[in-house]
Amino acid sequence: MNRDPYAVVAGLYDPVTAAFLDPVRRLVRETLAELGAQRVCDVCCGTGRLTGRLRQAGFAAVGVDASPAMLARARAAWPGQAVFARQDARALAFPDGAFDAAVATFALHENAPDDRLAILAELFRLTRPGGHVLVADYLAGLAFSPLGLLVGLAERLAGAEHFGNYRDFLARRGVAGLFQAAGRPVARLRPCLGGRAALAVAPVGAGPGAAVAPARP
Repeated sequence: MNRDPYAVVAGLYDPVTAAFLDPVRRLVRETLAELGAQRVCDVCCGTGRLTGRLRQAGFAAVGVDASPAMLARARAAWPGQAVFARQDARALAFPDGAFDAAVATFALHENAPDDRLAILAELFRLTRPGGHVLVADYLAGLAFSPLGLLVGLAERLAGAEHFGNYRDFLARRGVAGLFQAAGRPVARLRPCLGGRAALAVAPVGAGPGAAVAPARP
């Protein structure tokens, strides 16, 4: 974890993305409340906007990220709360089943295929049996729309490596394809970001290789 690709853009991240991502964060919070989760790990938490709001809502939430610049923003936004840690999402420093739920919002698409699967495996590992893994990310195979054009432009501006991983993510059927590739059943796909993405809600209990159940909205 030496290079920080977010060092230059950390200060712009929330001003640029909040209008698009805050509704997704509300959806995550509402879904966690419906599921009865209390202990929540926000993986790839970035500036901590979701982590902090979950704590405001009464969740025992912690946030982890690999970017020192993003974590500095998180700690500044939520001072006095020792709930943010720098960790590699592919090998998290928590025991098995430590949380009721693990969450990743718009983080997996920017990673290489093997890293995506490793991060998803960690989300399941640190969630207790009977808990849930929530991943908000892009859907694939959608018709052209102005919002889709804007999303594609934003992903391209994030850099060549990021954009290449994004395109690969879509080619592999987006968030639904990710769970299918991991052999993890998805109970619900809740549309978000104007229908360009979905919040996948997956129960923890069935291991890899289980049949992937049809998702409902």
